[in-house]
Amino acid sequence: MRVSRWTCAATVAVALGAGGGVGGGFPAVPAATATAATPVGDSRAVPKESDARWGVAAAERFWTADRMESATPLQPPGATDTAGGGAAGGGAASEERAFGRAPVASRAGVKAETDREGSKTIGVLYFVDKGMATHNCTASVVHSPKGNLILTAGHCGNGDKYAFVPQYRTGKTPAQQPHGIWAVDRVFKDPRRTDQGPGSDLDFAFATVKPGTSGRQIEQVTGANTLTRTPRYDLTVTVIGYPSARHAPKDQAIKCRTKTTRLPGYKQLRMECGGFFGGTSGSPWLTDFDERTKTGKVVGNLGGAGGGGATDSVSYAPFYDDQVFQLYDDAVRDAPVIERPPLPATLGTGETWQHAKRLATGDYTGDGKADLLVVWADGEVTLHPGDGKGGFTRERRLQKPNATWKHATAVTGGDFAGGNLSDLMVRWSDGEVTLYQDVSASGLGKETRLAAAGSAWKKAAQITAGRFGGAARGGRGDRADDVLVRRTDGEVILYSDVDGRGFQKKTRLHKAGATWQGAALLTGGDFTGTGLWDLVVRWSDGGRTVHKDVSPAGTGTKTRMGAPGALWKHAKVLTAGAYTGGGRPDDLIVRWADGEVSLYADTTTKLGREAVLVPPKVS
Repeated sequence: MRVSRWTCAATVAVALGAGGGVGGGFPAVPAATATAATPVGDSRAVPKESDARWGVAAAERFWTADRMESATPLQPPGATDTAGGGAAGGGAASEERAFGRAPVASRAGVKAETDREGSKTIGVLYFVDKGMATHNCTASVVHSPKGNLILTAGHCGNGDKYAFVPQYRTGKTPAQQPHGIWAVDRVFKDPRRTDQGPGSDLDFAFATVKPGTSGRQIEQVTGANTLTRTPRYDLTVTVIGYPSARHAPKDQAIKCRTKTTRLPGYKQLRMECGGFFGGTSGSPWLTDFDERTKTGKVVGNLGGAGGGGATDSVSYAPFYDDQVFQLYDDAVRDAPVIERPPLPATLGTGETWQHAKRLATGDYTGDGKADLLVVWADGEVTLHPGDGKGGFTRERRLQKPNATWKHATAVTGGDFAGGNLSDLMVRWSDGEVTLYQDVSASGLGKETRLAAAGSAWKKAAQITAGRFGGAARGGRGDRADDVLVRRTDGEVILYSDVDGRGFQKKTRLHKAGATWQGAALLTGGDFTGTGLWDLVVRWSDGGRTVHKDVSPAGTGTKTRMGAPGALWKHAKVLTAGAYTGGGRPDDLIVRWADGEVSLYADTTTKLGREAVLVPPKVS
C-alpha cells in the first residue's frame, strides 16, 4: 500500500499552542487524494486569558515528584523509545541509505557519558497529551531580550500543562529542584513541520516561560546559550540531554562530544553517539562549549526525520538557517499567529516512493515539458506534470489501485501515434503488449494491442523508447518511436518506427548471451548531444555505461560512467527526459531502494548535478 502524503496548496496560517488548553498527540495523516492539508499542529487560537491560572504554583501542584518521574517520551504510532532521539520515540529515520551511498564517519561504540552535574541552562520539559498522559522532552534556555525563552524540538509542541525543570534531579519535588519549576506560557513552532520529508527540517520550537516566584525571568537564574546559525554540516558539538527513566534510572543528563556530518536528502546534521534514547528530543547541539559556565552556541537541537534518530546511537538535528530565526523573532514579539508560505512542492516521501515500481517519461500535458508517469505496487497509476525547471506540480491520478496494473512489468513513454501528447507502452506479465495513445491528465487514452498474451514479449526484461536512428532507415527520425528491448536471455533488439500497427522493423543488436543479461536497468536519452539517442545502462554489478548514438547498426560507442560498486546496485528504476528544459532529454531520474528519488540534470557521459526530488524513507 502507498503511504499518504502531505500536500500544501495555500499560505499556512496556524495559531500558537498555549500552556492552558491545546490538545496533543500526532494527528492522522490525510488521505493520498487530498490536495491540501493542515500540517502537524493544532490550529485553534487559545487566548492568553485562558491560561492565566497556569503559573508556578499550579505547576508545582500538578507536577509532583512521582508524576515527573513517571513521564514518558511522546511517541508516534508503532514507535518505541528504545531507538532514536526522544519524544517521538526515535522513529528510526533511514540511515543515509544504509548500504553506503554517502561516506559515514565510523564512530561505532561511542557512547554518551553520564553528566551528573548537568547544566543550569538545560533540563526536562514536561507536558501532557489529550488523555492527560505525562510526557517529557529536553529543552534549553536561549538568550532573548526578555530572558524568558527556551528551545526544544517541534514535535514536542503538541500538549498542555507545559513546565520546565532546569538541571532536573530525580525524586525531588518541584520546590526541591536546584532551580525550581517554571511554567511555560506559550509554545511557538513552524506549522509546516512534519515527521517525514522536508517538513522534518523544521523540527524546532521555542517556548516563553513565565516569571518565577521571585518575579525574575529564567535567564536571570540559569544563564543562557546563544542561538547561532549552523555554519556548516561538519562540526564538533557537545550534546546534552535527559533520556527517559527507563534508560537512565537516576534521570541524570548525558553528554557527548562528537563530530557531525550531513543526513543526505535533508537539511539536517547527523551524529553517532550511543545513549540518546527517548526523552532526549530537543537536546541542544552546542559548539564552543565552555566547561566552566556549561554554556555554548546552539547550532541545532535533537529532532528531525522520524523524531530525530535512527537508533539511540544515530541522532539528527535541524540545520539552523533563516527559518529558525524567523520563529525566534515570532516568539520574542509574542506573535499571535504564525504565518508561513507552503514549502516548495515535492513529490512526496521515501515511504511512498519505495512503492513506485515503474517510471515513464513523456509530454502528457501538451505543454512541451517532460512529465513523469508512475505505476505503483498496488496498481495505481499517477501523473506528475513537470514544470520545466526540475520540479513537479500537483499529482493527477490516472488509474485507481487495481489488480490489473500490478501486472505491468515494463513501461516506456514515447511518441508512437504521432499526436500532440505522448503515448505509453506497457509489457504485461503474460507477454501481452499494449499501447495507450495520447495519455493525458484526464486518463490513459485509447488502448491498442501490439502483441498478444503468450508472445515472445514475455521475455522482454527491459524496454525503452527513443530516437534510435529511425531516420537512417527512412523512418520518422523526429519522433521517439523506436523501442529497444533487452530480453531475459541477453538478446538486444531494436524495433524502429513503432506505431499502432505493431512492431514492423526489427533489428538484432546483440545475440543472446551473458553480457547483456547483466543489464539490470536501461533508459534512452540524448546524453551526448548528437541528435541520435544514447542508452544509459545500470549493470547488475552496480557499474554504469553510456552507449552513444544507438541505431540499427548497433549499440554505439560505450563509455564508462561509473565503476561497479554497492551503491548503484540499489538504483531500482531509471528514466530520462528534458525535466530541466533545454530541449534535450538528458536529465536522469533514479528511484533508489530506500525510496529516495534523485534527478541528475544535464547528464552526459558523467552524472549531472544532483537534486533530491524525494528524501529517503523514514521507517
